[in-house]
Amino acid sequence: MGSLFAALGVSVAGLSAQSEAIGNISDNLSNSQTTGFKAIGTAFNDLVTASSATNNSPGGVTATPSYQNDVQGTITSTTTTTNLAISGGGFFPVETAVQTASGATQLTGDQYYTRAGDFTLNSDGYMVNSAGYYLEGYSVDSSTGVVNSSSLSAVQVSSLLDNPVATTTVNYAANLPAGATAGTFTSSASTVNVYDALGNTHAMSLTWTKTGTNQWSVQVSVADGLGTGTPYTATVPVTFGTNGEIETGGIAADTASGASGTYAVDSGSTEAGVNFNLSFPGAAAQTIDLNLGNYNAATGITQYASSGSSTDVSVSSITQNGLGEGSYSSLSIDSSGIVSINYTNGTVRQIYQIPIATFNSPDSLQRVSGSAYQATLASGTANLHTAGSYGAGTITSSSLESSTVDISTEFTDMIQSQQVYAANAKVVTTVNQMLQTIIQAV
Repeated sequence: MGSLFAALGVSVAGLSAQSEAIGNISDNLSNSQTTGFKAIGTAFNDLVTASSATNNSPGGVTATPSYQNDVQGTITSTTTTTNLAISGGGFFPVETAVQTASGATQLTGDQYYTRAGDFTLNSDGYMVNSAGYYLEGYSVDSSTGVVNSSSLSAVQVSSLLDNPVATTTVNYAANLPAGATAGTFTSSASTVNVYDALGNTHAMSLTWTKTGTNQWSVQVSVADGLGTGTPYTATVPVTFGTNGEIETGGIAADTASGASGTYAVDSGSTEAGVNFNLSFPGAAAQTIDLNLGNYNAATGITQYASSGSSTDVSVSSITQNGLGEGSYSSLSIDSSGIVSINYTNGTVRQIYQIPIATFNSPDSLQRVSGSAYQATLASGTANLHTAGSYGAGTITSSSLESSTVDISTEFTDMIQSQQVYAANAKVVTTVNQMLQTIIQAV
C-alpha cells in the first residue's frame, strides 16, 4: 500500500516536472524572434528517498531551468548603423532610466547586461534598445583620443556641430618650367580656399614669374586677408640651385616697400616655407605657413624641364589644413567599440568606446525582462574588456543577433514532454484503479 501512495506522489512530481518543461518550451517559442534571446532548456534530476541492494523507494523528479546565456546566435545584417551584435562572448553593459515630471531623462544607474543590440538614437541622443535599456560606454577625449576607462556613462550623441578650424598650413607642390623665358613668363594662378577662425573661406592664389636664371618670384594674394575688401598681397623671391631644387637660403626675406602684406621666412628649419600674418574681417588674427617643400630636396616646388608640350607650372597638389563648420552627418561604430561622429566638413570625432562585459559563469546570470541580465554571486562580477580582447567578442554594427531558439527542436521536445506527461497521468489513473481494487476487497 505504501508503494502505491509513493507511486502516486512520484507521478504527480512527474506531471509537475513536465509542466515546467512545457512552460520553458512555450517561453522559447514565444521568443523565437526576440533579438538576443537565449533559449532555456530543462534539466531533470531524480529524487532518492531510499535505495539499497534490496529496496528502492520511489523518489520522483525535479525540473530546473537550464540557462544557455553564452550560446552564440546567428548574426544578421540591418540598415541601421546603431544596431549592434557581439560575435563571441560577452554582453553589452546597459542601464535603465526614468522620465522626470518635467519630461527629462534621468538615468537610474542600475546595472544590467544584454545581447539585444537593437539600439537606436532617441530624442535626447541616447542609444536605447527596444526594451528601453540605455547603452553604456567609456567617454573618449575627442582632442587626444584618450579613453576614460575609470567609469561608464550612457552613450549620448550630443555634439551635432563641429567647430571650424582656422588654416595654419598650406602645402604646395609643383614644377616650374626650367625653359621659361625670364622677364616674360608669368604662370596661371593656383588657387586654394583657406579658412579663418569663424569658418569663412578666402581664396589664396599663387602666381609665379620668372625673374632671371634660376630666379623666380611667387605672388601670394589672399582675398580679404587684411580686412573687408582688402586683399593681402606679397611677392616672395625664390632661388633654385643648378639641380632644380630650392637652394639653402633660396627664399629671400621680405624687403618690399609699400606691399599690402608682409611675410617671414622660416628660420632654423630645413623647410622652405613662408609665414603670412593675416587679419580676416571679424575673425582673430592668424598666421598661415606656406610650405614649398624642403631646401636641397626634390619635394614641394622644383624647377625642371617641362614634360610634353606643357609650358606652364605643373601643380601636383595644393592642400590646406583648415575646416569650415561641420554638422552631424552620421554615426559609425568599429569592431573595437569606438563610437565616432562623422561631420559634413570631413571631421571624424571619437566620443565613446563600448566595452564588453564577460563573466566567469554567464549561465548563472539572473534573467530580467527585455532579454537582459543582472550579475549574481554565482555568475561573479562583470569583467569589462575592450571588444576583441581577453575573451570578449567583437562588435559588428548594422547587425543584430537572432534568438537562439530552434523551432524544430522545441517541437520535438514538446512532443516528448507531452507523451511523458500523459504517461505520468496514466500512472495516476492506474494507481487509482489499484487503490479502488483494494478498497473493494476489504
